[in-house]
Amino acid sequence: MIRHVLREAAPAGTRYLFVEPPQVHAALRAAGLLDALPPHVRCATTDDWMEVASDLRLADYLFIDRVEVVFSLAARSAEAPDHTQLGWTLREAVASLHWRTVGLRGNETFIACQLANAVDNVQPAGIWRGRLKGRTGVLLAGGPSLDTALDWVRQHRERLVVLAVSRISRRLLQVGLEPDFVFSVDPTEMSYEISRDMLRFGPAVVFVHQYHVNPRLLAQWPHSSYYLGSLLPWSSPLNPPEPLHGVGPTVTNTALQFAGELGLNRVILAGVDLCFTPEGYTHAEGSNERKAGPRFDLTNLEVETNDGRRASTTADFAAAIDTLAQQARQLRDRGIRLINPSPGAARVEAVDYVPWVELGLDDAERGETIPPPDPQTFTNGQRLRHTERVARDMQRRIDELGQLEDRLRHARKVTGKLFAEDGTIRNRNLRLRLERFEAELDAEHPDLSRLIKQCSLHALLRGMKAVRDVETLDAREAQDALWGYYDAYLDGARRLRGWIEHAMAKIRRRRHEYAGSWSLNQLGVEWAKHGEPGRIQGWLARNGPLPADAPMPLRSVIGSLQGALQRDLDATDGAHLRRARSHGDLRAARVRLEQLFVQHNADGVRNTLAGLNRVQDAEAAAPYIALAQGLLAELEGCPDEALGHYDRVLQAPDRTLWKLALVRIANWALEHREAATAEQALQCLADLQPGYRMQYGDFLAATGHIDRAIDVYERHLTEHPSDKDAMVRLARLMVNAGAHEAARMMADHLTRLPGGEALAASIHHWVDASLCPPGEKT
Repeated sequence: MIRHVLREAAPAGTRYLFVEPPQVHAALRAAGLLDALPPHVRCATTDDWMEVASDLRLADYLFIDRVEVVFSLAARSAEAPDHTQLGWTLREAVASLHWRTVGLRGNETFIACQLANAVDNVQPAGIWRGRLKGRTGVLLAGGPSLDTALDWVRQHRERLVVLAVSRISRRLLQVGLEPDFVFSVDPTEMSYEISRDMLRFGPAVVFVHQYHVNPRLLAQWPHSSYYLGSLLPWSSPLNPPEPLHGVGPTVTNTALQFAGELGLNRVILAGVDLCFTPEGYTHAEGSNERKAGPRFDLTNLEVETNDGRRASTTADFAAAIDTLAQQARQLRDRGIRLINPSPGAARVEAVDYVPWVELGLDDAERGETIPPPDPQTFTNGQRLRHTERVARDMQRRIDELGQLEDRLRHARKVTGKLFAEDGTIRNRNLRLRLERFEAELDAEHPDLSRLIKQCSLHALLRGMKAVRDVETLDAREAQDALWGYYDAYLDGARRLRGWIEHAMAKIRRRRHEYAGSWSLNQLGVEWAKHGEPGRIQGWLARNGPLPADAPMPLRSVIGSLQGALQRDLDATDGAHLRRARSHGDLRAARVRLEQLFVQHNADGVRNTLAGLNRVQDAEAAAPYIALAQGLLAELEGCPDEALGHYDRVLQAPDRTLWKLALVRIANWALEHREAATAEQALQCLADLQPGYRMQYGDFLAATGHIDRAIDVYERHLTEHPSDKDAMVRLARLMVNAGAHEAARMMADHLTRLPGGEALAASIHHWVDASLCPPGEKT
């Protein structure tokens, strides 16, 4: 593969990093395949790949979402478990690094959604600071332990402040439990898919969210909502002076931060597991992850649980554990105690493990309610005044952007006059003017300059040279690079302008809505056009229901919008469910079972078997279940019982499982001296995979079937004429059969192959020893 990549012309900006187990990397180096690699091709081990990737500017490629993890044939075929496990681990690590890189550098999507949400972000969350001092809160997240917590929460509902992440709304509705606060963070459409059931909650539920939450989710929320962070991405008197901020990497971390700001004296964590169940689940009932079935592509990354066992986790969960521990320490220092009653949850520093049966609540808390929001906060009049203020601020920024874009276009023109034909700088004053230009922009337009650079970062990184340094560019290339720089800068300015104009269009729609200048029919058309049919619920809440004598067309508009919302909420398929199902590949179960069996891990096999028994497609899972049962029977000291399970595996049409079953059958037969059974199993293996022909041939030779063994080796060499190991084995059999001349011919053939001289010498030695009279030495 490395040679193939070196032969092909790499697309501009492309880099390749091969990651191999240490022993494979050492073999590649010994073979000279890693000598003098060009700068855009590297090969690393599992121990140092992060350092090598950093040299290749991995973070830049992650930020522009241009990193692809490609599994080798070994990793995909599961014939080399080390490679498969490496592939899984690498995929998880890159996914985690991508999330963290985007979070640290910022994301254009955050800016776009912040602007789109500005008109609907009416009240900052900071007004909740300290409003619930001394209360006990329970934070409901989406982990598997949520299912065991719900009965306790419902039993003590009147004494608790209930905070829930939006992804579990469907489950809460199923059990008839509404939270006091519901949280959402991510701007993506996938986040909307897993959160939209929260739109079914009643008016007592308060929505707390990041400023960049998915705009459709916020726009259709019909009740009170409060935003975390700043209203606008630039300095503005409209931004809250002391905002509450969300905390990553998950919505759970944000909800916990908000719980601390409420003034709660303790917070009980439910569904905050951050690891897999023994069966391979990561989420509770009602989630897409649970619907997709258990995961079997588990990495070697493990954490200790509250009950002392080891549980698999992901790189994302591991990062969340570290953040949660940091938060817990900070909250503890403020006198806030964190408790996780789930025995299967990951153990986290500064989070106490107290089983549900030992949790007590103060009777004095019974009957206390959450203070309602100011009734004037979300009226049409208040929303209209907010809309006008946001519109004025955005219009000022549009005007400022126009001036800035004119200066950028002028700078680009100056670049065209900078160089002479011979590559020298034609006008030193022009160079100095360009050098001052960016500093002037930063000084005169600090907010917009910063935002434009952030919006230009993708274009700048995509245009970067793959392996050449700036110092190596000639005059024409330097000029092109400068033009590319200003083009990217201008592109960022145009994109920022586009997002502001998009936000202004929404502002105009909201102005008509709150001022009552558009009919309900006009509003309905606009809401449907922009994917916001749920706004009818908020409209009715603010304006009251239609009178009994309202005309039928108005009733029809309301019914149409409510029907569209209901169809959206009832949709069960989507990108998130498809992604969840991609992790439920049964083929991964085979690799995991093989690894666990080699490790003599009976508990691991037992847990995997439990997960397989919960796979929805029982027919597809049946042979995997039979294989797991056979391996478990062997580990439990019942090898004879295992044979029946392996026989069921061989009855399945899916041949990918046959190999392991046949290996185990052959192993049993050899231990019990059942030659016929061993021969049959080895023959099937040899037909199934060429790699087993040598073992089959050796077995035939060992049981006296020399001619048949020679036929097996000769057939193998017909298909694999360069297999030196097979040649040596065949020559040895020829010597044993007395075919000395044929063995010498094989030795002569080996001498013509690279590295074959020593092997040929061994064959000549065997021939000479075979011809030596008894009692003599050779």
